[in-house]
Amino acid sequence: MKKHFSLILVLAAGCLLGGVAHAAPALAGNPALKGQSLDAEAIKAVLLGKRVAIGDARVVIVIAKEGASQDAFLQAHVGMTTSQFQNHWRRLFMTGGGSAPKVVENEAEAVKVAAETPGAVVIADSANAGSLAVLAAN
Repeated sequence: MKKHFSLILVLAAGCLLGGVAHAAPALAGNPALKGQSLDAEAIKAVLLGKRVAIGDARVVIVIAKEGASQDAFLQAHVGMTTSQFQNHWRRLFMTGGGSAPKVVENEAEAVKVAAETPGAVVIADSANAGSLAVLAAN
């Protein structure tokens, strides 16, 4: 009986863990950016401030103070952690090289701000992007 109970417990834990799996990190944008897509070079240019528009919309970067999806995407596309990315933008801002990203507490808030801000882009788990336009997936 104990053996069956242990097996059921292990299966239940596996199902629960499987249920919290995340989708891939993605660069998503304000719903007005639907139909736009970015290649690897364009993603890097947008995130580093070298490209300031997508289509005819001026880019506004929204980031969370921290987040696993954001860290994975930044590492894959610009070779930086969230902290390094924020420092990059601080330097650019201080030298007049661009407008600093909007920084919010968490991914959910970042998605909400991006949905409300024309031209905004955000890095989020694609499962959490909601009505945002997915511009590039990891």
